[in-house]
Amino acid sequence: MAIIIESSPAHQNFSRYDIRVIIKASCIHKDLVTVLGENVLSIQTVRKYVKAVSEGRDDMEDEPRPGRPVTACGDANISKVLVSLSDDRQKSCEEISTETSMSRTSVFRVLTNKLNNNKKFSKWVPHLLTDEQKESRVNFSRNFLRRFQTEQNDFLGQIITGDETWLYSWDPETKRQSAEWRYFDEPRPEKVRCKQGALKVMHIIFFDMNGVILRWPVPIGTTINAQYYKKVLQDKLRPAIRKKRPRLLESGFLFHHDNAPVHTARAVPDVLAGYKWELLEHPRCSPDLAPCDFHLFPKMKEHLRGQRFETEEDIIRATKVAMKNLDKCSYVNAFKDWLQRIEKCANNGGCYVE
Repeated sequence: MAIIIESSPAHQNFSRYDIRVIIKASCIHKDLVTVLGENVLSIQTVRKYVKAVSEGRDDMEDEPRPGRPVTACGDANISKVLVSLSDDRQKSCEEISTETSMSRTSVFRVLTNKLNNNKKFSKWVPHLLTDEQKESRVNFSRNFLRRFQTEQNDFLGQIITGDETWLYSWDPETKRQSAEWRYFDEPRPEKVRCKQGALKVMHIIFFDMNGVILRWPVPIGTTINAQYYKKVLQDKLRPAIRKKRPRLLESGFLFHHDNAPVHTARAVPDVLAGYKWELLEHPRCSPDLAPCDFHLFPKMKEHLRGQRFETEEDIIRATKVAMKNLDKCSYVNAFKDWLQRIEKCANNGGCYVE
């Protein structure tokens, strides 16, 4: 960049040195802003150029300096990096450097500064969703949101949702739960990786925004099939709803569970139709959209982790206590979180949400 200083008639009698001294950086910057707007050289840059001119320099072009030229991040090298990544996006900078004959530093700069890339670790997902499954998730989410927009919280208040889960005699604490305060120079605490206990009890749990409606521990040795699940709905859940939520039996409610084979076998929909319970269809392979899976069960198991239970009765008793420790807000939050997840799913093309 060259700075040209033209003398006005009033300055004809001044030498070049006089002009350099008289014209201040602040005045130059002010004139630049007046003519070109705010998007001009900063005052610091103008001061740097004025200082150079006042010291006798006329040429503002960059001087030769050591190091790689700026063309290291030019269009040609950007194209090389893109071609190298086209067949494998897991390549390291070293591998790309070898293929393109570029330095590792140049490769890294192209990736981060020019292509705005960074290395992202894979996240664990329950399944690799097909396009059809994603479309099903989007349709479910949009239908859910459409009803919510019409009925608001009355819609959420009509839903009873449930599922099954295993509870173990020993479930180790998570790393977060076992964290402890230590001085900066102290080593991290060590923890042996333990397996879950051999003794376990399956629980079938149903709840709504107001709390738990049914918590049923399945006797050990019982086969959980469609016939057994059907009997739980008939002999356990329906009486529990009549006792705890009689209004829902009178006005009608939405019944929700996931699409596990036990839930979708012919005997189960027949029972729901016979009771005139409206089924809220759940998309396949979608535990992230099931309130039991993403909210209630993790909250409940958090209270049980790190405790050892000797008998089936101990597990059942501790589970009952853990669920009593969950206040009503926890169940309300489950439905709020559900709604937020469904909104995300509708907007992200049916991909998994967190």
